[in-house]
Amino acid sequence: MTEENHDRDRGPGRTLGRIVGSVVSPIVDGLDLDDIVDRVDVDEVVSRIDIDEVVSRIDVGEVVSRIDIDEVIDRVDVARLLDRVDLDHVLAGVDVDRVLGRIDPDRLLDRVDPNRLLDRVDPDRLLDRVDPDRLLDRVDPNRLLDRVDPDRLLDRVDANRLLEQVDVNELVARTELGEIITRSTTGVFAQLLDVARTQIIIADQIAQGVAARVLRGARREMPPRPGDVAAELDPQEMSPTQRAVQVQGRFAGSLSRFLAFLVDQFVIGVIFAVGAVLIQSAVQVIFRSSVSVDDGGPVVVVAFMLWWFLYTAGSLAATGRTIGTTMLGLMVVRTDGSRVDVRRAALRTLMFPLSFVLFGIGFVIGLVRRDRCELHDLIAGTGVIYAWDADTAQLRAEVAGTERGLIASTTGTPTSSSPE
Repeated sequence: MTEENHDRDRGPGRTLGRIVGSVVSPIVDGLDLDDIVDRVDVDEVVSRIDIDEVVSRIDVGEVVSRIDIDEVIDRVDVARLLDRVDLDHVLAGVDVDRVLGRIDPDRLLDRVDPNRLLDRVDPDRLLDRVDPDRLLDRVDPNRLLDRVDPDRLLDRVDANRLLEQVDVNELVARTELGEIITRSTTGVFAQLLDVARTQIIIADQIAQGVAARVLRGARREMPPRPGDVAAELDPQEMSPTQRAVQVQGRFAGSLSRFLAFLVDQFVIGVIFAVGAVLIQSAVQVIFRSSVSVDDGGPVVVVAFMLWWFLYTAGSLAATGRTIGTTMLGLMVVRTDGSRVDVRRAALRTLMFPLSFVLFGIGFVIGLVRRDRCELHDLIAGTGVIYAWDADTAQLRAEVAGTERGLIASTTGTPTSSSPE
């Protein structure tokens, strides 16, 4: 009964549907849909749609749940998408703090290629933004030094430039080296010799200065170097040790030369006398006859002159110095400052006696000349210069003065002045 009633209820509806279909179908089949679409004003249709109403009726959750995200992403052209994105506009609206708060830095660093990143970094701009104080505070100097290769580091050091910037006097003054030098026996002897040479230099300048004032006025100047002109420096404004340093390599004064001459004559005489006694003893032993040097007469004189020539010329040709000039800190050179050869050494020695002619006028010439050359120097083309280690002498004097100053400050007693 129930199924029959149901078929009976559905019968008229199905019949009506067939009638409507038979009527509408021929009409729809006869329509040109393309023509209809072309005649539709889309803008007017869209303008009459209430978008808000449409959107409010959309179930967004249902729509999103039916979207295959992976398929959408696969179909996105990322390069074209990024080309159309205004990054400045996007970043301007980004809350950087919130973004950074949600980033896992460890995972981010694991995915970063540091080499590619450094290739694109401008180191100058990066360093401009670095706070060096904070950076240094985080540096472990011990670990840093452990990674330093000292051999490679020393290979890149310019020792000459480094030493030029070292104040040796200050360095020695702050170490025990100066005290060792001062207290050693060699240091004491060297100090005495330094003081003697320095005082003789002062006497040289006084003697030359008197002659200069008489002949050329009161201008004060240092003696010239070989091939140079006199330096217009006032020696009176320098300490003795500073003056000794400044005159090194310059022509020596007459007093130093005269004292060196006296020392050489003493050495020549002593060596000759000892040699004569030894020769006399040897002759007596070998030939069993008594021979006296006093009986030699002209032979002894000739032998002495030959010895004097060999000693002087040989020493100058070998080193430019004799024992006397070495003690006084002098050296014989050519007028251009080069070493004396054998010919000039022999010529200077042979011409030396001429300086005694006419009451020593050849030596007086040295008092009035700026280069202080005497007659035998002018003939041989030579000169005598100061050539001793005045720098070390000044260092020893400063160290000794510092030591005495420390003693005075601790004891409260006055001390004598330094060698300067």
